[in-house]
Amino acid sequence: MKSDSSINLSDFMTCLLGDIIQSTPTYQHIDMNRILVCSAYNRNSRGGAIFAKVVPLRFEDGMPLKKFKNHWYAFPKIMNNDHEILYLLYFYIPRYFDLPVYEKLNVAFHELYHINPEFNGDVRRMGGYKFSHGYSKEHFNNHFKDEVDVYYDRIKNTSLATMLSMNFSDITKYFETVYARTMKVPKPQKIQEDN
Repeated sequence: MKSDSSINLSDFMTCLLGDIIQSTPTYQHIDMNRILVCSAYNRNSRGGAIFAKVVPLRFEDGMPLKKFKNHWYAFPKIMNNDHEILYLLYFYIPRYFDLPVYEKLNVAFHELYHINPEFNGDVRRMGGYKFSHGYSKEHFNNHFKDEVDVYYDRIKNTSLATMLSMNFSDITKYFETVYARTMKVPKPQKIQEDN
């Protein structure tokens, strides 16, 4: 049966991430007010299996400026509800929403784990050469696997799990209007030149 209501998938994901942060000790350092959840559209089901990504809005160690070839660069300032945003978190439509419930949660936990423990606008750095995931993505995922299990057990009989169990086709059939926040990924901008 089709509902006459609408759903903003970015707002839904913001609520989900907020609930994960509030109930998971590993993520207590994260301030959801300074993360903006967006969506990107990717209808190609083949190729690299990217379901989501986190985009930091600061450079290494949370530095607001970076020098490259005698130029200083900064990310554009993004404000939302009077808060300066430090991270953008993108979920791919429909690919992310077509995952099973547990995998949706695993991807959400994975992206949150990329956020620096100092919550300084930089990503968590796992080592030198492959700083994003360290030497393996499996090892990266093992850092929060038990917490995904605990969270899944806590919500599996709730309305949140019911919503997560819907694939993108189900969502568009159930809701009258389905939309999401989109934003082009910001790039660092040149702000001054050294003489």
